[in-house]
Amino acid sequence: MEKMKTAVIICNMGGPNKLDDVQQYLTNIFEDPAIINYPVGQFIRNKFAAALAKSRVEESKEIYRKLGGKTPLLDITNQQCTALEKSLNIENSNSFSVLPAMRYWHPFIEETWQKVAADSFDKIVFVSLYPFYSFTTSGSLLTEVSKMNKKFPDTANKTVCVDRFGSHPKFIEAMAAEINKALKANPAYKDLLLSAHSIPMRSIKKGDPYRKEIGETVDLLKKQLPSDINVHLAFQSKVGPVEWLGPATDDKIAGLAENGVKKLLAYPLGFIADNSETIYEIGMLYGDLASKKGITDFKRIDSLNSNPIFIEALKSLVLEALK
Repeated sequence: MEKMKTAVIICNMGGPNKLDDVQQYLTNIFEDPAIINYPVGQFIRNKFAAALAKSRVEESKEIYRKLGGKTPLLDITNQQCTALEKSLNIENSNSFSVLPAMRYWHPFIEETWQKVAADSFDKIVFVSLYPFYSFTTSGSLLTEVSKMNKKFPDTANKTVCVDRFGSHPKFIEAMAAEINKALKANPAYKDLLLSAHSIPMRSIKKGDPYRKEIGETVDLLKKQLPSDINVHLAFQSKVGPVEWLGPATDDKIAGLAENGVKKLLAYPLGFIADNSETIYEIGMLYGDLASKKGITDFKRIDSLNSNPIFIEALKSLVLEALK
């Protein structure tokens, strides 16, 4: 019996692969209506996006210089693809090919979709690598998938999507394993800061489930951590003057310092691969802030990246979607 050929597309935000990419990468983000959600025409939106990207490009380039001139996100996603493909093809009746896609930089979703559409896959499983659903993230990805299925109609009836996995038992287990490993290596630390990406409050007020899903995940995660650990939740990476979901991570760090916390572990909640927001923003920027505020020991825990339990979580999500 011939094996069913299944393409698995795992999709993340993306990032510049060299410094010359930074301005266009930022432009692509700001052109997305899910990110800059103002009721204007596309022409005006594109003009505004280009101007905003130009105003931020030098600051962003400096961040990527500190990361070696590019994001590590694509390399990590490729590693995740390799590990997931290997795991899926062990003792399975189907034949799996796992491919990376990115929302705002190469390989764009359309570039990956063209490859898949040109091959004779029987099924396509599209996995959003954002664990928590938000209009601004997974919602934007699913809009692109809808466009692809209209552009390549032969793929429409073959496609299933995984749009969130924040409460999946294997995902919770993978995060708990990483955090518990850090706690074991640093037994004097009793405070854990979970720093998640913020979103504009206007999205929450319109019914975005992001904050609710994060709360559910935090509750599940706490059950697998030592009972004497103080778990704190905050939100990072706000852009612009509008109201964002809080408390802000920098404010939370300052507050913890005022309350006498001297040793703080920080975990990037919802970031499943290290990038500028985990390595630079949490590790460097907030590390410096913690030191200035009087926290003498601040450590960033790595994202899941290619954690074997996380790869098992992705495998389970793919197989569950196919059922």
